[in-house]
Amino acid sequence: MASNETKFNEDSRVKIPAILHLMRLGYEYLSLKGQTWDLDTNIFPELFKSAVTRVNPDLQESEAERLLDDVKLLLDNEDLGQAFFERLSDRSNTKLIDYENFTNNTFHVVTELTCQNGDEEFRPDITLLI
Repeated sequence: MASNETKFNEDSRVKIPAILHLMRLGYEYLSLKGQTWDLDTNIFPELFKSAVTRVNPDLQESEAERLLDDVKLLLDNEDLGQAFFERLSDRSNTKLIDYENFTNNTFHVVTELTCQNGDEEFRPDITLLI
């Protein structure tokens, strides 16, 4: 079987139905064309700042920018994400996710977003952004 035929089957039988299902669940498909994101963390700065100010209505733009910098530092730790997880689940500071009103969060699905880990690189078919 040719690689194009394999790709077509994978896309048509798995990836596209999964994306459509996610969209029915409330995820918004986000094309990577024209988007800007941090290559080290795969955070989309404008989406991040918009989302955290939605979850924290009193948050100023400069505070959202500082929060983004803090999250980038947490993700740079070599603790396999433990510090980021603790910050994510911390409910006493500025919230990264609204656990009380979950629909207040934003949900995006992207395809073929390249992930890097040192010299290694991989590209998952689907990546979810919350």
